[in-house]
Amino acid sequence: MFLIQILLISLVFCLPDQSQSCITNNNIPFTGYKVEYQLNVQKWHGSYHLLYCNDNKLIYDSSLNDSIPWTKPIDYYTSKSFNDSQIVVMSRRKSFALRKLPIYLPNSLIGSLYYGPELKQIHLLNSTNTVKSIPLMAANIFRNWMEVNYKFQFIYHVPILTTPGIDSKRFSHGFFESGKKENDWDQYISIKEAYSYNYDSRILFRKALDNTLLYVDKLTNNNKIVKLKVKNKVEKGSKALFWRLIMLSKIVNQDTFNKILIKLDSFSKYK
Repeated sequence: MFLIQILLISLVFCLPDQSQSCITNNNIPFTGYKVEYQLNVQKWHGSYHLLYCNDNKLIYDSSLNDSIPWTKPIDYYTSKSFNDSQIVVMSRRKSFALRKLPIYLPNSLIGSLYYGPELKQIHLLNSTNTVKSIPLMAANIFRNWMEVNYKFQFIYHVPILTTPGIDSKRFSHGFFESGKKENDWDQYISIKEAYSYNYDSRILFRKALDNTLLYVDKLTNNNKIVKLKVKNKVEKGSKALFWRLIMLSKIVNQDTFNKILIKLDSFSKYK
């Protein structure tokens, strides 16, 4: 029994630490922000987290609870000192602002991450021309990974959003170059998501959510591993969906998984 405990402890220390969430390229260090969904399998509890990374190292992990607080100021501290605080606001493009679930095609421009002290009173802002911002891209859900914490609990980390790294092929600027005049990628993004639509958005919410869950449920209906946790087919929360996507990523290749995401994206696309 003692030998088994030693082996288990050794296994845990050999597994990746939380900084694994910051690594997208081992050869090119990443500095910037990420949003991920963390699912504790034993507790069957899921929550979104805002991460700040510096040179592939996790500096800060802030829990956002069970939803991403779009357009809301997020105040967190980059060190143990309460004087070193940062305020960020995440906002989506019009085509993504109605989505109930943050399931996107990798590398899509989802919105903007604004940062600066003036965001503390966002309701007073009439313009964002002076507010610093950086693109908010869709991360690759297929690259989810599992952590075993000190309590021997299994926690899946599912990447949702990321700011571009210095190796970004779509944006030729790094994290600290978003103020260049030629970077007009955010000219149609409203920090308050004050967009107008021609129909009742609640109908789209319900239809997109139902279609997404139904499609993923069909794909995983015969998978016994998925059903170990998702026993109740009536469950329609983020936990059930992300659990199914995690399991799908283990049994299909990246190309097949991307085709699944394309199908899911079509359900929620603004037309």
